[in-house]
Amino acid sequence: MSREIFYSGLVQLEKPVKTNLQAFADYGADGVELFLDGPQWNNKDASFSNIKTYLNSYPFTYSVHGPMFDLNLTSENAAVRQTALNELKKTIEIAAEIQAHHVIIDPGICMFQIFDKHQAQRRALEAIMDLQQHAKQYRQPIAIENIGHNGTELFNQEEFCRLLDHFPDKEMLGLVLDTGHANLNNWDIPEVLEATKDQLLAIHLNDNDGHTDNHLAIGDGNINWEPIFKKLQQIPKKCRFILEYNTVMPYEKLQEGKKLLSEYL
Repeated sequence: MSREIFYSGLVQLEKPVKTNLQAFADYGADGVELFLDGPQWNNKDASFSNIKTYLNSYPFTYSVHGPMFDLNLTSENAAVRQTALNELKKTIEIAAEIQAHHVIIDPGICMFQIFDKHQAQRRALEAIMDLQQHAKQYRQPIAIENIGHNGTELFNQEEFCRLLDHFPDKEMLGLVLDTGHANLNNWDIPEVLEATKDQLLAIHLNDNDGHTDNHLAIGDGNINWEPIFKKLQQIPKKCRFILEYNTVMPYEKLQEGKKLLSEYL
């Protein structure tokens, strides 16, 4: 298998970054997506300074997932929106220092149905345009993820597939498809892969039961993987495949996921 398989730092998120990196190396990761969330990233400058040399001691290619817990680019609270924007800009700066392949940008969710989803979409697009300009300064690609379910998602399948049409300038900008999130919204995942394959910078591979966003290992939920595996074979090499399993998943499951992918890719 020539394609690199990344492991997401969402796995065992509460453990120190150094502990996770060594475990990822022990269990066969080709690359790592750092997840800049949780208490250890409260002071991003200090945290990054503490581990930067350590990161460089591994042969990994890195990507970076921006913080998402308690943040929302489309919040009805302006202070929350600004904080989310500032945190993502800092994430872009950190990612650029380690020449990350991409930064994951969660566009936000419409948490309460009493608020206008179209307004939330406009806020998301404006924020992403702002982040794109910041990313261009640092020559750091960013990728917009599909998130939300049960009515909180900002974009349906068709809207996600056409999302980059809103951006006349697409420099440093791409998409990331999360298979679990897509499953929760009953998307046709092979169809989305076909429609977005030239725009994808990454794919988050995880499973679920169609009701709960529990980031199960491939095959442990109800996703039909066979047609997805066939489509994955056609995805351009610039796109990174990332096993994004939940916070209590044993490291062994990542290794099993990589082995499974090797049988199909």
